[in-house]
Amino acid sequence: MATVVGTVMTVLAAVGVSMAVAPPAHAAVISDIAYASAQPAGSRGHLLDLHLPSTGMTPRPLIIWHSGSAWTSDDSKAGAAEIAAVFNPLGFAVAGVNVRNSSQAIFPAQVHDIKAAIRWLRANAATYQLDPNRFAMAGDSSGAWLTQMAVFSGGVAALEGTVGTTGVSSAVHTGLAFYSPTDFLQMNSQNLPTGGLDHNSPASPESLLVGCPIQTCPTAVAAANPMTYVDSGDPPLLFLHGQADFLVPHGQSVLLYNRIKAQCGNATFVSVPAADHMMVQIMDPAQYGNETVKTTANCGETVSTGTLHPSWANFTTWIRSGLKLGNACEVTYATGTWTGAFNGTATIRNTGTTPIQNWTLQWTWGGNQQITSAWNATVTQTGAAVTARDAGHNSYIGPGSSQSFGFSATATGSNAIPAQFKLNNIVCTRVP
Repeated sequence: MATVVGTVMTVLAAVGVSMAVAPPAHAAVISDIAYASAQPAGSRGHLLDLHLPSTGMTPRPLIIWHSGSAWTSDDSKAGAAEIAAVFNPLGFAVAGVNVRNSSQAIFPAQVHDIKAAIRWLRANAATYQLDPNRFAMAGDSSGAWLTQMAVFSGGVAALEGTVGTTGVSSAVHTGLAFYSPTDFLQMNSQNLPTGGLDHNSPASPESLLVGCPIQTCPTAVAAANPMTYVDSGDPPLLFLHGQADFLVPHGQSVLLYNRIKAQCGNATFVSVPAADHMMVQIMDPAQYGNETVKTTANCGETVSTGTLHPSWANFTTWIRSGLKLGNACEVTYATGTWTGAFNGTATIRNTGTTPIQNWTLQWTWGGNQQITSAWNATVTQTGAAVTARDAGHNSYIGPGSSQSFGFSATATGSNAIPAQFKLNNIVCTRVP
């Protein structure tokens, strides 16, 4: 047992399971929040970290992250720091969540734990300015398995559990999963021709999770398979898998996609050639244009090659769509010109349904305009790129409300209106 699990953990470390990084300067981190009492005493499986952005709209959409460990770690939340470095600047809060490992408790304890964490986050949403109606979950490997269980098992009483906070919804609204196991009993038959883990071993990660050699307890295994819970009412899921995955066979995601399609669900499956069990290979730009992308929605299907690159920008678009975060702002821009110089004003209007607390507006000049002074905002310029930040007293923009600022600048020749304005990295509608 020790040899198998030790090998798994060594490989997981070698292939780049998320490591802790310093939080971005514009985010606050609240560490080691207990969403339930420790079980067993002194363990870390019921702790979470919250990475809260200092800018963006409030209440904030939330991404819940769990790093994979083959179910052997009760302390994998530090991996959320990398996710926060991407999403905090975009206005998302990020929660890194621990769950109990398979030596502390067998399935369904891990699902009970993640649902307890989700319930705690929703119950405390107002305290941390989280939007309880916009929760996403993401993870890799066993963290992706946990993501899929959370996405697919809404309303399944047996998986709700009684850990921690109860009486609150444990629903998530969209998911992002990297190389998840989905049907344990078929994993060995799907191993690469060159080999793979013996998933049927009594000491395999899957057997340790369910508490029995998986081929001897098919009923217990079926309950632990994400495939079991797929139906047409599930939230949308984006999942990715490398065709050269040595640890979790690529065929696991093929099975899942076919099940979702058969159930008329909503999902996109990105299959990446030559990628092994690591995010850096899944997201390698060298593979752009080679990935096979299958999307199923409303009982239909589209299949393409290279039309959804595995990048953080595209993952952000997916999550924003799943959380129903469309454009929520418009900018009215006006100028008064004279020879060699001009005054400009920009009015930001919040067209969404949630307030904006602290804002940054960005645009790029099309000519040789150069800011010389500003009022009601701090405006800086690097090359043609301009960044305007609120002045403090005007940092809040309620739904349907507006804030304005002005500036002076020099310019010769054409002085066209900037082509695009982005508020807290959200593209705004430009009003003539």
